Amino acid sequence: MLPATGAAIKTTRQAAGLTQAEAAERFDYSLRVWQKKESEAEAGKNGGLSAGEYELLLLLAGKHPDYLLTPRK
Repeated sequence: MLPATGAAIKTTRQAAGLTQAEAAERFDYSLRVWQKKESEAEAGKNGGLSAGEYELLLLLAGKHPDYLLTPRK
């Protein structure tokens, strides 16, 4: 799995078509907390996304290495 650096989180969020505000809402964070998670991950601190959160973001962006979300029929 790719590391959840700040740049990777930002790129994946954008690939999912989400603004920071939309991502914060999706993950039940305030906008400020989401911004902090992106910036702390960039700085190499432990405040980035958890592994599960990053995997969900990868799924939303269609970039997960093992799984693909598909719509219900």
